[in-house]
Amino acid sequence: MNLVFLNFITRRSLFFFFCLNVMNGAFAQKLKIVLGPNQIGSNEVFTVTLNAENYDIQEYSAFPNIPGFSKAGTSSSSSMRNINGQVSNETSIIQNYMPTKEGVFKLPPFEMKVGKMATRSPGCIIKVGPPVDQKSTNPFGANPFAYDPFEDFFGKGQSQDFKDVKPDAFFSVQTDKKEIWAGEGINLILSFFVSDENQAELDFYNLGSQLSELVKKLKPSNCWEENFGIEEIVPRKVKIGKKGYTEYRIYQATLFPLVAKSFSIPQLKLDMVSYKIAGSNFFGANRKEEIKPFYSKPISIKVKDLPPHPLKGNVAVGQFVMEEKIGKKLVGLNQGVGFELAIKGEGNISYIPEPQKIKSELLDVYSPNTNQTVQRAGGRITGQKVFSYLIIPKEIGSIELNKSFNWVYFNVKTMTYDTLRPSGVLKVSESKKMNSKASATAEDSFYGMIEKADNTPIGETRKAHKWLFWINISIGFMAVVTLVLSFMRR
Repeated sequence: MNLVFLNFITRRSLFFFFCLNVMNGAFAQKLKIVLGPNQIGSNEVFTVTLNAENYDIQEYSAFPNIPGFSKAGTSSSSSMRNINGQVSNETSIIQNYMPTKEGVFKLPPFEMKVGKMATRSPGCIIKVGPPVDQKSTNPFGANPFAYDPFEDFFGKGQSQDFKDVKPDAFFSVQTDKKEIWAGEGINLILSFFVSDENQAELDFYNLGSQLSELVKKLKPSNCWEENFGIEEIVPRKVKIGKKGYTEYRIYQATLFPLVAKSFSIPQLKLDMVSYKIAGSNFFGANRKEEIKPFYSKPISIKVKDLPPHPLKGNVAVGQFVMEEKIGKKLVGLNQGVGFELAIKGEGNISYIPEPQKIKSELLDVYSPNTNQTVQRAGGRITGQKVFSYLIIPKEIGSIELNKSFNWVYFNVKTMTYDTLRPSGVLKVSESKKMNSKASATAEDSFYGMIEKADNTPIGETRKAHKWLFWINISIGFMAVVTLVLSFMRR
């Protein structure tokens, strides 16, 4: 009898730990490094991507330096999945590297840390060949926000032959639009520009605390923010008119006004350290620091209300397309099939609502799992949101899916509401496998599940679970005592 109890407990324990391991592994925290292609042209970018699953990337170690390359900015992307109520997320930080010359270069093995987690990369050999044909771009053409954020420090070569020179530099808040629709994104950048002709010596002053205060002043409370996450600052050469400047980008984000309320970005102040040369002696120049303020120009943003529509206030705003994917186009009656609708484009991806399900006598449609991906690069917020449905046909014949789903959004390009619909057709035939089960209410049907539901009152069920827990504990204790006694007898 004791052996029976022991065997019973052992099997239950194994089953419990098996289930626990499966549940923990389903959404485990993972960290990995992904390297880009190892053969590129001298005008192409090599990438190192830090990818984290179910782990918040707030602080991470520096990306490695690569001989023959210079760091050329970072971008980030994130995705979220909702599977049967279990939410998982994935975040990626992409470091870009621009080759400085042609040749063969070695990226040695390296390690990166995110919080207490660490991951290693074996490195690789990178071959940089001649330039490849690419479409040329003007750094400050139609879209001055087409840069990625850059990383490093701010510095300017010292000059010891001048006194109290006026800085040839300015602080700027830039936006790509002055008028937008409610829900439409506006790109915003804070930068400090230093002229190539500047002779004054400047440095950032307590930038971290200054930046947090600046962001509070420039971001309205009724806006959704997609921050590009500039962690470090690296100089970038640009031209404004015919004059050359070095840009130091300190903040970049896309703001999405949630309501039709215009707002203003006030004049902002950035304090910089300015060095005065007091004189020279045998040991070199004596410098005196002073705090010099730089001011941006205020900007007014007009936010227009969307035109009248039954779904106004509940639609996404931007430019989107719909893509669909069905598990199989020919299915049996009352047999479930997977169906995906992906909304892709530019806009507030996090705000994309679920497509409308039109009530139909032809289909049972169950609530979807979701998978969201957001990409922040080049001054744009793009991505996709995927809705994965289980659909069960209830009639034999052809079912046009455009009569069961649609998705309405406001198109900022045409300034009208557009409706996207799937184009697929599901062909339904009588399944031989289902003949023995065929009925108006299928086993996989939602209503069939209701009929089979447990009608036991919730209170009684909880009591049963509570007693079952203590019974299991008692049985386990008895099994352990029995095992100990058997060893003692021996």
